[in-house]
Amino acid sequence: MPFHLSENELIGGAVLIFSLFGLIKEQWFLANTRKGERLTKWFGPSRALWVLRLIFITGLIFGALLAAGMIHPIQWE
Repeated sequence: MPFHLSENELIGGAVLIFSLFGLIKEQWFLANTRKGERLTKWFGPSRALWVLRLIFITGLIFGALLAAGMIHPIQWE
């Protein structure tokens, strides 16, 4: 098989892509999902936006580090 992705690269890439998509569609997420409505209720509209951005930026960083092989998940034997 000439092209092979490890499990960490696949999961890290997926987390990276979903976090990037969430960061792009942050207004939609806050307005149209229950979790977005809950964040808005808890923190208010402007602060909820920054909390959501922080969550998605953390996902971007985690996904990139996982895909690059710099962090490793716990593997149970």
